[in-house]
Amino acid sequence: MKKPKVLVLGTGGTVSQKRGRDGVFRPADEPYIKKVSHLDRHAEVTFEQVANIDSTNMTTEQRAEVAKRIFQSHRDYDGFVVIHGTDTMADSAAALSLMLQDLGKPIVLTGAQISIFEPDSDAEHNIYRSVRAATKDLGEVCICFGEYLLRGNRSVKIHESRFNAFESPKIGPIGENGIELILKEHRIKRFNGDPRLFTEFDTHVEVYHQGSGTSTSIFERAVRDQEVHGMVIVGYGAGNVQSRLVPGIKKATELGKPAVVVTGCLVGAADMNVYEVGSEPIKAGAIPGGDMTLETSLQKLMYSLGRAREYEGKKKIEVVKSLLHRNYCGEISDTAPRVYTRK
Repeated sequence: MKKPKVLVLGTGGTVSQKRGRDGVFRPADEPYIKKVSHLDRHAEVTFEQVANIDSTNMTTEQRAEVAKRIFQSHRDYDGFVVIHGTDTMADSAAALSLMLQDLGKPIVLTGAQISIFEPDSDAEHNIYRSVRAATKDLGEVCICFGEYLLRGNRSVKIHESRFNAFESPKIGPIGENGIELILKEHRIKRFNGDPRLFTEFDTHVEVYHQGSGTSTSIFERAVRDQEVHGMVIVGYGAGNVQSRLVPGIKKATELGKPAVVVTGCLVGAADMNVYEVGSEPIKAGAIPGGDMTLETSLQKLMYSLGRAREYEGKKKIEVVKSLLHRNYCGEISDTAPRVYTRK
């Protein structure tokens, strides 16, 4: 039986870093993919190095390069693996799910907590399991890390050092890694898609984390700054926003700058009609981000602003809002989010 073909794209991250004489890990040029044994058990694997950076330095342009490589070769491969640093892996998963819509094939992001050149590294297991996942009945962007396969645009990094570094708190894992990979029914399955590539994200956005009792001058400057085209506000609880920010939200809306509010809680949604500190920002023009993660809401705002470049003012706000609330690939719920509690 002919093996599936999987393209593995390396972007750097802990997995390929080496410790210097000063004890600090830095990107290394030494080949590492050959250290993963039995990689050809499930697939015919092709490896390409796209970048070699710490994912803290990952940019939208570099994510776009990954998306373009996949789009250009999507007819030649049955699945894709992206080796990536853990710090911004969830951001890249969210971005790729929007840059490459209707691919119908798995794009699996993975990496490691310990370099492949160090003892007890988790790199080999993660890469091997990701290649295996890329051959399965999956049609979405996901993160394969430790014991779990997660929807990429629902994932967050929850631990700095554990091998199960990621979770998707608002939905359950779409698969579990063991002797075999057990896939869950709520995954997006393979389909014959008509892929679309869109990488023209508008990166002129800011994230504002409310500080209880702090000055709001930074937020007010961002509203006035012509280089800022939109913002994500991290709300308390059900998307609650300090009353002091409401005039700034109103001004931003008048200027055609979307102000998206997400909850800072791991579980739940920005349901902003519960309290006055939610309903008043909505009246001022704030856009509830539903149950999207902060990482996904940021990437989706840049995507939406990129799609709405030709519009201005109120019309731009309307277009961006409609795009933000559209469920493209499972990144936002149409109803109350499913809550997953690990036993």
